[in-house]
Amino acid sequence: MTSLFLLLAILVVLALIIGYYASSIFKGARPHGLNGDLIAAVITVIVVGLMDWYIIPMILPGMSPLLVFISSLIEPVVSAFIVLWVMRYLKRR
Repeated sequence: MTSLFLLLAILVVLALIIGYYASSIFKGARPHGLNGDLIAAVITVIVVGLMDWYIIPMILPGMSPLLVFISSLIEPVVSAFIVLWVMRYLKRR
Protein backbone atom coordinates (compact mmCIF):
# COMPACT_ATOMS: atom_id res chain seq x y z
CA MET A 1 0.00 0.00 0.00
CA THR A 2 2.92 2.33 0.69
CA SER A 3 4.19 1.94 -2.85
CA LEU A 4 0.76 2.97 -4.17
CA PHE A 5 0.90 6.22 -2.20
CA LEU A 6 4.46 6.80 -3.40
CA LEU A 7 3.33 6.17 -6.97
CA LEU A 8 0.44 8.64 -6.62
CA ALA A 9 2.70 11.30 -5.10
CA ILE A 10 5.24 10.94 -7.90
CA LEU A 11 2.49 10.97 -10.53
CA VAL A 12 0.93 14.17 -9.17
CA VAL A 13 4.31 15.93 -9.12
CA LEU A 14 5.05 14.79 -12.68
CA ALA A 15 1.59 15.90 -13.81
CA LEU A 16 2.05 19.36 -12.34
CA ILE A 17 5.42 19.69 -14.08
CA ILE A 18 3.97 18.50 -17.39
CA GLY A 19 0.98 20.82 -17.12
CA TYR A 20 3.13 23.80 -16.23
CA TYR A 21 5.60 23.32 -19.09
CA ALA A 22 3.02 22.25 -21.68
CA SER A 23 3.03 25.60 -23.48
CA SER A 24 6.83 25.44 -23.81
CA ILE A 25 6.71 21.89 -25.10
CA PHE A 26 3.91 22.41 -27.61
CA LYS A 27 4.87 25.97 -28.64
CA GLY A 28 1.51 27.60 -28.44
CA ALA A 29 -1.02 29.35 -26.30
CA ARG A 30 -2.86 27.43 -23.62
CA PRO A 31 -6.39 26.90 -24.93
CA HIS A 32 -7.86 26.53 -21.43
CA GLY A 33 -5.25 28.40 -19.43
CA LEU A 34 -2.72 27.14 -16.93
CA ASN A 35 -5.38 25.68 -14.65
CA GLY A 36 -6.89 23.71 -17.53
CA ASP A 37 -3.50 22.20 -18.38
CA LEU A 38 -2.76 21.34 -14.76
CA ILE A 39 -6.17 19.77 -14.13
CA ALA A 40 -6.11 17.77 -17.37
CA ALA A 41 -2.60 16.48 -16.68
CA VAL A 42 -3.34 15.51 -13.07
CA ILE A 43 -6.59 13.72 -13.91
CA THR A 44 -5.03 11.88 -16.84
CA VAL A 45 -1.96 10.79 -14.92
CA ILE A 46 -3.91 9.57 -11.89
CA VAL A 47 -6.52 7.65 -13.89
CA VAL A 48 -4.02 5.99 -16.23
CA GLY A 49 -1.55 5.34 -13.40
CA LEU A 50 -4.14 3.63 -11.22
CA MET A 51 -5.39 1.57 -14.14
CA ASP A 52 -1.83 0.45 -14.87
CA TRP A 53 -1.15 -0.28 -11.21
CA TYR A 54 -4.10 -2.67 -10.95
CA ILE A 55 -4.43 -4.06 -14.50
CA ILE A 56 -0.80 -4.88 -15.41
CA PRO A 57 -0.40 -7.45 -12.58
CA MET A 58 -3.65 -9.10 -13.68
CA ILE A 59 -2.54 -9.38 -17.30
CA LEU A 60 1.08 -10.34 -16.55
CA PRO A 61 1.03 -12.06 -13.15
CA GLY A 62 4.74 -12.95 -13.23
CA MET A 63 5.91 -9.37 -13.71
CA SER A 64 8.11 -8.03 -10.93
CA PRO A 65 6.71 -5.25 -8.73
CA LEU A 66 9.54 -2.92 -9.79
CA LEU A 67 8.59 -3.24 -13.46
CA VAL A 68 4.93 -2.65 -12.61
CA PHE A 69 5.95 0.49 -10.70
CA ILE A 70 8.12 1.78 -13.55
CA SER A 71 5.51 1.06 -16.21
CA SER A 72 2.89 2.74 -14.02
CA LEU A 73 5.07 5.86 -14.12
CA ILE A 74 5.93 5.94 -17.82
CA GLU A 75 2.60 5.33 -19.53
CA PRO A 76 0.63 7.98 -17.57
CA VAL A 77 3.21 10.62 -18.44
CA VAL A 78 2.96 9.78 -22.13
CA SER A 79 -0.84 9.80 -21.85
CA ALA A 80 -0.79 13.26 -20.26
CA PHE A 81 1.29 14.61 -23.16
CA ILE A 82 -1.19 13.11 -25.62
CA VAL A 83 -4.20 14.60 -23.80
CA LEU A 84 -2.61 18.05 -23.67
CA TRP A 85 -1.73 17.85 -27.36
CA VAL A 86 -5.30 16.77 -28.24
CA MET A 87 -6.69 19.69 -26.21
CA ARG A 88 -4.60 22.11 -28.27
CA TYR A 89 -5.42 20.38 -31.55
CA LEU A 90 -9.17 20.47 -30.93
CA LYS A 91 -9.11 24.11 -29.85
CA ARG A 92 -7.35 25.10 -33.12
CA ARG A 93 -9.98 23.39 -35.27
